[in-house]
Amino acid sequence: MHLDERLRLAAEMLGTCETFYDIGSNHGFLAAHMLRAGRCRRAVLADVSAEALVRARELVARLGLQERAVFAVTDGFRGLAPRAGDAAALCGMGGRTIAAILDAPLPCPAVLQANVELACARRQVERVGMHIAHEGVARAGGRLYVLMRVEPGAAAPMREEELRLGPALLRDRPAGAREYLLWRLRVARRALEGAKKGADAEKLRRAEAETKLVEEALRRMEEGEN
Repeated sequence: MHLDERLRLAAEMLGTCETFYDIGSNHGFLAAHMLRAGRCRRAVLADVSAEALVRARELVARLGLQERAVFAVTDGFRGLAPRAGDAAALCGMGGRTIAAILDAPLPCPAVLQANVELACARRQVERVGMHIAHEGVARAGGRLYVLMRVEPGAAAPMREEELRLGPALLRDRPAGAREYLLWRLRVARRALEGAKKGADAEKLRRAEAETKLVEEALRRMEEGEN
């Protein structure tokens, strides 16, 4: 079983726990790794797809870990009850999907990884009264991913820059943060060039604002400013 850099970083950010809840488990790689590495005593692998859990069951059985695993065909945390000593992961989804699942504060830490609409996931973390303690950047399949560890307890409201780019990423500047901002800048500038050729003034305004936001964050990072 091989974990890509994205899932390895997720495991590192999760640390150790009593029960690990792998929400949207799919193939079960992350939960199997947490079990095999002794990072949790027990794992709950949950997915809305029964077919996906068939593959996860096969993996867990092949590794001889089935006595410590529970499988649940469910939507998010429905029917599940994580506790303070546990941990959870919601990885490989869209930001809106994560926001819909995280409809109440968790009593334990969780690692979130949204493929798109990260600001939506961050806004929901703030809305339910949790906070982003750490963010990291991983490359997998030729793409950069931002992962965030969220913990119980509210923090100060995030500024727009923090919602869009990540409060802990901007504050702590983990490995890969500069590369991620450079990628965001390339995307923003392409969008700006496209907007300049169109007739949509609102689209142009948003593209200009995004480009300026990322440029300023990158400038501060490169100059060592807070």
